[in-house]
Amino acid sequence: MKLINRPLLGILLLGCLSLCLAACGSDFTNSTAPTGVTATAGKNQVTIAWTPVSGATSYNIYWSTTAGVTGQAGTNGTPIFGVPNPFTQTGLTAGTTYYYVVTSQNANAESPTSDQVSAIPF
Repeated sequence: MKLINRPLLGILLLGCLSLCLAACGSDFTNSTAPTGVTATAGKNQVTIAWTPVSGATSYNIYWSTTAGVTGQAGTNGTPIFGVPNPFTQTGLTAGTTYYYVVTSQNANAESPTSDQVSAIPF
């Protein structure tokens, strides 16, 4: 009985791998940014809420006291990872404007950021 030669085995394995990657191609990205994001001020706190994203396993919030929050690996925005929807950030300074963006996350990638929202706690 003759075994499959190595070059043929390599081609078969490569073909199987290609089919597997093609079948799950949409799982390698998560391009849907959260929408409907709101920021509601309270006493020394802000509550951020958004429309859930289909396929998201978690959400991240990036915040700053300076407009132009970039999120992800950006230079403007402090991350809070794995937050529930809605999320309340407490211990804030009354009268200060806080800016927020939200991203959705799945097992493979983080989405682009949502539109920026802001609120001023009292």
